[in-house]
Amino acid sequence: MSTIGSVARVEKAHLPSVAVSMRRRPPLPLSPSRLLLYVVLVGYGLFSLAPFLFAFSSSFKTYAQVLSWPPSLLPNPATLDNYRFILSGAQLFPRYILNSIIYAGAVTVLNVLLASMAGYAFGRMEFPGKNFFYLLTLAVLMIPSQLILIPKFLVAYTLHLTDNYGGLIVPAMVTPTSVFLMTQFLKTLPRELEEAALIDGCSRFRAFWQIIFPLVRPAVTVVALLSFQGAWNEFLWPLIVMSHQENYTLTVGLAFFKGNYVTQYNLVLAGAMISIAPLVIIFFIFQRYFIQGLSTSGLAGR
Repeated sequence: MSTIGSVARVEKAHLPSVAVSMRRRPPLPLSPSRLLLYVVLVGYGLFSLAPFLFAFSSSFKTYAQVLSWPPSLLPNPATLDNYRFILSGAQLFPRYILNSIIYAGAVTVLNVLLASMAGYAFGRMEFPGKNFFYLLTLAVLMIPSQLILIPKFLVAYTLHLTDNYGGLIVPAMVTPTSVFLMTQFLKTLPRELEEAALIDGCSRFRAFWQIIFPLVRPAVTVVALLSFQGAWNEFLWPLIVMSHQENYTLTVGLAFFKGNYVTQYNLVLAGAMISIAPLVIIFFIFQRYFIQGLSTSGLAGR
């Protein structure tokens, strides 16, 4: 217990180098070149947000307003009927949301746990073949995901994982990107943090779980956000592995959220806004840790 308490004091004193460099500095003078840069960046930001803002506005329009020409930016009058219709059970939409939450949530939890343990092994332990297996993990990043769709489906079909949550979760339970990020971040931590605990008889797993894991909060946030975003936005694999409509995720359900001869774009846009909302909310809540984790994950020079 004394060792863990001393490590906790070290934890409070330990700050990544990038976090120190990100402390507030006095504002730089606004020169003409910086003013021009700000104008360009603001213009580019508005240009990038324009499709999203138009889609958000159109989700409150009627079908006739969406197809009107010239298009109007603001709905007149605004209506919530689109959201009421799709959330009341239209085309199994609430079931699509539930499937996406289960899929993305399970993938996020498993990636955080498994990638952090793999990153701890690659970044802080020595064992035969460590470099080979780490390079093999990184080599997987170079393989296009479309190239392994058929082999992955054949494996899932053989293991009876098609048309169920297992076929979605098992192939994505740990990704090379998550392992790479956790490994690079864990290399930045001093090895003395867990060495003292190991000398006092602490097990390797307890040293990882009680000492190291609480220190990698920025990297965990990055891995969690990337895993959740990737699973939530995944379209091709759920489309292939799922057969029945009630098992579709939100992205696949939106693709079928239309009629045979006409598409209700106002309903599609309302569904798209519901699909985007969790990602936007989560990113703004955890953006500080997300930026810090991305900044420090590539600084390990060991």
